[in-house]
Amino acid sequence: MTSSDAKLQKIQTHFQALTETASSLNASSDELTRVVGILDEALKKLNVGLTVWVTFLTWAEEPPRYNYEQIGYCKVNNKWGIALHRVFGDEALGEEREDGPWSFNDAPREMRLQGVDKLPELIAALNSEAVKTVNKIKEKTESVRNIAAAVTEISKAPKTTATHTINISQGQVEAIIQSARESQKFVAELLEHAFCWERRNDELRIRFPSEKNAFAELLKGRETMSRVTAVVNQVLEPPMKVMVSVEPARFPREADRTQSGTEKERK
Repeated sequence: MTSSDAKLQKIQTHFQALTETASSLNASSDELTRVVGILDEALKKLNVGLTVWVTFLTWAEEPPRYNYEQIGYCKVNNKWGIALHRVFGDEALGEEREDGPWSFNDAPREMRLQGVDKLPELIAALNSEAVKTVNKIKEKTESVRNIAAAVTEISKAPKTTATHTINISQGQVEAIIQSARESQKFVAELLEHAFCWERRNDELRIRFPSEKNAFAELLKGRETMSRVTAVVNQVLEPPMKVMVSVEPARFPREADRTQSGTEKERK
């Protein structure tokens, strides 16, 4: 047998061994995929719908650079399931890139083999995130419930029977409310429950009685206050800073009622 024949025979022997090993490798890989698929289906039935990631491999990088691989639960191609991805970037430059995410079955085999050990941690992370989300939902629900109660109260509560004005006419107050009604009906309904409007220099204070505190709180939100301020400055000049306060309803002292709408009516 020549040297060339010996090499050829050796290659054939190794290839035959590789063929058998590859068959075993693919069978083992398919079995792993099948078992993970069972877990995947069980998670889908829970309808958790939360994204979590657990790191299983990190490359040494000089900070602020980073490079790691994770197994997680997320939506891939509009389907929730166990997934894998690789994230790398530079915090100093604000750069981040991602390979994936891939569903578990579609990820590189090496990533699947390394990531599968973190499945217990992934389940624990999902549970932890679910608990946090439950608490957040409860908080948001309570907040929305309070808002809903206040909004419902608006329609039931009688309007304030007398509006007092200081340094602003009744006509200007009505013009502000009417302007709000044309663009923000809800805001107008809140303003109708104020018992006193007071203008001092570049500030307009809208006062609500203590029993109408819920309405005042709704107005104090940043977005709502921005709308109120915009409406006020359509009617009044120069631009006003709008303040909302809650206090016991009482008639202003006569000394304070300079240029009030009531005094104008007396004139």
